[in-house]
Order: sequence, then structure tokens, then C-alpha cells
Amino acid sequence: MQKRKVPLFDEIFPQRWQEVVFLNYGYVKTQNIAKVLNTTPEIIEKEAERLGLGYSHFKEKRVKKGYITTIRNNWYLLPEEDIAALVEFTPEKLQFILKNEDFLDIKLGGFKPETPRINYTPLNADEIKRTEEIVEKFKIFEKVDYSRDFEFFDEKPTYTGTSLEGLRIVHGYLTPCGDPFMEDGDEYMPDNLIIEYANAGITGVFVHGLLSALSPYPFDEEASKDYKTRRANLKRLVERCKRYGIKVFLYFNEPRALKKTVAYKFPKLTGRDWGDELSLCFSKKETEEYLYNAVYGLFSEIPDIGGVMTITMSEYHTHCASRQGNDCPYCKDSAPEEVAAKINNIFSKAIKDSGSKGVVIANLWGWSAFCEWTDEQVERGINLLDKDVIVLAVSEYDLEIEKGGEKSRIIDYSISNPGPSKVTETDLRLAQMGGKRVMAKIQINDSWECSAVPCLPVFELIKKHLDNLDKIGIRDYLLTWTLGGYPSPVMNMISSYTEKGDKFDLNEWYKEYFGQEGDKVKEASELLSEGFKEYPFSVEKIYFGPHSLGPSNRWSLSKQENQSTMVCYAFDDYETWIKPYSLKVYLSQMEKTCEKWKEGSEILKALKGKEAKALAVFSEVAYIHFLSDKLQTEFSYLKTDISKNRDEILKIIDEERKITERTLYLVNVPTIAFETSNHYFYNERNLKIKILELDLLEDELRVVASR
Repeated sequence: MQKRKVPLFDEIFPQRWQEVVFLNYGYVKTQNIAKVLNTTPEIIEKEAERLGLGYSHFKEKRVKKGYITTIRNNWYLLPEEDIAALVEFTPEKLQFILKNEDFLDIKLGGFKPETPRINYTPLNADEIKRTEEIVEKFKIFEKVDYSRDFEFFDEKPTYTGTSLEGLRIVHGYLTPCGDPFMEDGDEYMPDNLIIEYANAGITGVFVHGLLSALSPYPFDEEASKDYKTRRANLKRLVERCKRYGIKVFLYFNEPRALKKTVAYKFPKLTGRDWGDELSLCFSKKETEEYLYNAVYGLFSEIPDIGGVMTITMSEYHTHCASRQGNDCPYCKDSAPEEVAAKINNIFSKAIKDSGSKGVVIANLWGWSAFCEWTDEQVERGINLLDKDVIVLAVSEYDLEIEKGGEKSRIIDYSISNPGPSKVTETDLRLAQMGGKRVMAKIQINDSWECSAVPCLPVFELIKKHLDNLDKIGIRDYLLTWTLGGYPSPVMNMISSYTEKGDKFDLNEWYKEYFGQEGDKVKEASELLSEGFKEYPFSVEKIYFGPHSLGPSNRWSLSKQENQSTMVCYAFDDYETWIKPYSLKVYLSQMEKTCEKWKEGSEILKALKGKEAKALAVFSEVAYIHFLSDKLQTEFSYLKTDISKNRDEILKIIDEERKITERTLYLVNVPTIAFETSNHYFYNERNLKIKILELDLLEDELRVVASR
């Protein structure tokens, strides 16, 4: 990864090494912090105590299951080799994780900031006094238990079983995206979670798969050297899920491009140049044979795999025509719809020939104007698919919306705007007319609109989406992408909807699920749904807006030269995330959203039932993220003229401090700020640093006022 000189975050502590200790103590091994800072574990223990971290005790899960949080927290603080040392990765493994863990390298900005080595040096008297003043600020939070992170699904539920038909597939709430089958599936898909899914009516889970890691790979044997281990772990996962009526599906984005370091061995097979990779050209029979043999062998050994779900356009670098601009010397004139359909058909034939009853689900993501396909190409691609291939489309793709009088269109990931779009309806009807089974990808629980909570209690909007799909004969769903897999009341509602058909009554369901508090949950959901409909949705907003990290985003009065990154850092380039809206409309719409979410959250907070109380926390944290988004947008705009806007900026800082402090009382709930492809967006340390940062900003503004 390229390195770049960029301004680092402002210094918060008297010495920068203190931030390394503050962010990492208890989250990685003490000896690793000592190694990075060139000191001893004993000194780190002493300095951690001085920083008020005596309450924190190291948990192995924080490294094993939370390494993305550690990588993100230190990206602008430490050199790459020191980050690898903290999480005990080899340099090679860190690079693998950056590339394969759901585009982590892109989320971090696509480059590594140049960060100097940090060495421990003792504090002087003034620095010790300043440190004591910092610690004193957080004594009010001493009784909050921050040790519950990663405590998921520890209580074994009673298995009630279900005989419901249909496809309701989710991504596992804890399932990693990088190399999941190198560990026992019990680590991320424990029986307790499987039972929760089964009781909620879920019939399938999907897991990211890399074919070269699951089958012999003739082009790079090193990549597949552990395929037997991965197959064994996959087989155990399939068997455990099968006990509860749940099938495991593999998400494939194949055939992956070859690194140039090995591609030179196959000059007659490699085609499109991606920079550091070359595609395996699909015009070559060797590529087809590889795909067939790899899938055939996998399903022959594990016939109970539920099937394969594909994306055949974009995502990772795959076949030569997987993105526009194909310059392959062998197949530059190949029609992308022919190649995409052929890949799905090869998978389908290999699975059938193996004797497995697994299916292929062809996700039409990218079969659209998004990848410069014409309507005729989409229709032809669908018609070229074998009849046994199930056709899946993103329900809200290309849905036209209007907020505050300004129009835009959706690509994906919207709960606030129920589909289906006209494009999706047309595509699925074409598939139905061709005799194919169809299903819709929707997003339940949460989306990139607000991914830091496991469930957004907007039952009214989900019900509206189901009704819209039901009108065109669709009751099979991919319910989530990587996010949204929390076993929530929403899943129960969808299963009840599927089971009861036209007899389903949402009002009755509220009473069945929440008992005497059903009417109040309904009242709250109606308010939350009404507010969410005002959310100024756009692709730019959901990827680059401040709502992902919420109150943990770092603020600065200085101009931040970096650009905001995908579901990660939000800097001060508010012009990026408000697109296509004007600043006035964006802030007005966020204000409308916040107003209703605050009302709905207050109703839920008054309830006593276990499920309702959980929803109250989720709803309040979502409200905080929405409000923090609005505040950071205002702050980023107002700081362009600090002298003129000083008083307004101070009010915003005060409001941001209040919601950050409130979040410090809520973040002890283990599901808050967790999302499986990002791990914890923040923890209590990030929030405390934010409060210290806001204090420093106030001090700076006082200096401005005195000039």
C-alpha cells in the first residue's frame, strides 16, 4: 500500500505515546505495546494506571475478533509494522486482511499515512499534572462496565423449530469476511446463534468464500495449501446448521484475478490488466475447467452446502469483462452478459454433476446501467441463465426518491426507502416469465444508513417493503449483506409475514411479540419510520457521511486535507456527503429525522419488557448518530469562518459533548457500535478522546475571542 504524508490527528495527551497506551491497553497484549514503544511491560502497566485504565483487563477476543478496530484506531498513529506487531500479524497477513476483509484498505483511505516511530519517554512534572487532570474528567464513568464487548449469545435459547418454507438468507452477525474457514465456525456461528436464527424463521446463512482457498488452485498452489483445513471447517459448519434446518450458502466473486507475481507463469491465460493483477481470461478453456473442477470437487465432498450466491460484475477484480473498459487482447469484444451468465451456469452444472442439491443464486448486482449495461443486455443475460439458476435482484436499485424537493436515485442499502424499483420489478418479471425462481435482496435491521446499531425499529417501513414485493409475487429474500444479521424482532416479523400470508396483521404481531407493550412499540415505530422517510439518502451520504463513527469522529478547527472514506473516517469535506442535496436541504432533512427519532426513542425508553428495552437502546444510539451527523456537517461548514461563527461553533461543540457523554453510558451494551465487517466502530476510549478533543477546541476558540 502506498504511503502518503498527511496531517495527523491533533495531539490530545501531553505525549503522543500516551495515546498509543490509551487506545490499546487491554485491547492488545501489554508486551506488544511495550515492544512498539521501545519500553518494558512494567512501565506500560504503570502508565496505563496513571491514565486511569486500571479497570481494563486484556481479553483474547479483543485481538482475535476486534483486530479491525485496532488497525483503524492506530492507522493515523503508528507505522504499519507497529500495527502488525500490536495484533500479532505478519506483514503478509496484514496485507491479506487489508485487501480481503471487505475492502478494509479502501475504508482506511487507500493509503497509509506516514507516521513516525513513537518511543516512550518519561513524563515531566507538568505532563503528570496534565494527565491527572485528564483522568479526573472521566471519574464519573467509573461505575460503567466496559468489559462486556464481544459477549454475544452466551445464553442458550430453547429451540422451538420451524417448518417454514422459502428462502430467508442472512449474513451471520459475527461472521468475518476475510478468511472465515481458517477457523472453526463455532467461533463466529455458535449453536446459540444458529438456534436464534432458526427460531426467527431464518432458513439460510451466507459466508464469503474464496474458491482458490477452498479447492486446489492450479495457478498458485500457495493460495490453496490449506484448502483441506478450510473444507473441514466448512463441513462442520454445514452439519451444525443443518441440525436446525438452516443451510449454508457460499458467496463467490470468481474467478479472482491473479497477482502479477505469479501471473507471468501463464501468459496465454491471463488477460485484462488491473495494475497489480491480471484476469484469468474466460475465453480460455483452462479457466472454465478450473471453475468447474473447483466447484465440483467442493460440492462432491460437502454435498449439503445450500449453494452458491454469486456476484459476477464488479466487486473484486475477476473476469476481464467484470467492469467496463475491457482491454483484454483475447476477449475485449466479449459481451459481459454472456460471460456473467456462463460463470453462473458452470457453477450450476458442477453442483448438479456432483450429486448435490445445492442451488446457484445469481445476484444481478452490477447487471445494470451502474456497469454500463443496456436494458437489452440485462434481458439477454437473464435469458442466458440456466432455468435452475435462481435470480436475485436488489429491490431498491435505481429507485427514484425526493427529499426536501431535491431528487436522487438509490443503488443499494436503503431501509428508509422501500422498494422495489421499476428496474428491479422488470428484471424479476423477466426471470419469472422464463420459468426461473426469483428473490429480492432487501436490507433489514440496519444498513449503511446507520450500521452502528444491530436493529433500527422501523417495522412499518419493513412491512411496506414486504407488501410491495408481495404484489409482484416475491416472498424469497436475501435479508442482509454483511450487516443486518442480528437475530431481531424484525426477523420474527418477516417469518410471521411469510407464514400467514394475506392474514398477517402487523397490529396483531405487535401484541403477540411485545405483549401489553405492543401498542407503545407500534407508536414508537410509526414515529421512527416517519422520521426515517425524511433521511436524505444518497450513496455519497451512506458511504462518506459522519454517521458511521458518529460521536467518535475526530474534529479539528484546522482544515483537514484528507477526504472522507467509505463507512470509516469522516473529515470536514461535508460537500462530499451532502451530495446531491444543498447544505440547507441536507440539514433540514436531518433535523426532521432527528426530531421524530427523539420522540420515538423517548416512548421506547419508558417501556419495561426485555425486547422493548433493547430496542430503546438501539433507537437512542441511532438518534445520537443522526444528530452527530448533523452537528459535524454544521461544524465543518461553520469552521470555514471561525471568527464570524465562533458562538455557533461553541453551541455545536457543547451539544456534541452532551451526546458523546451519553454514548459513554450506552456503549457498554456489547452490540452497540459493532458490525461484523468493521468490528467495533468505536469503544469508550474513542469517545473519551473525543471529549478531550472538544475541550481543546473550546480552548482554541477562547483564544480566537481574545484576539
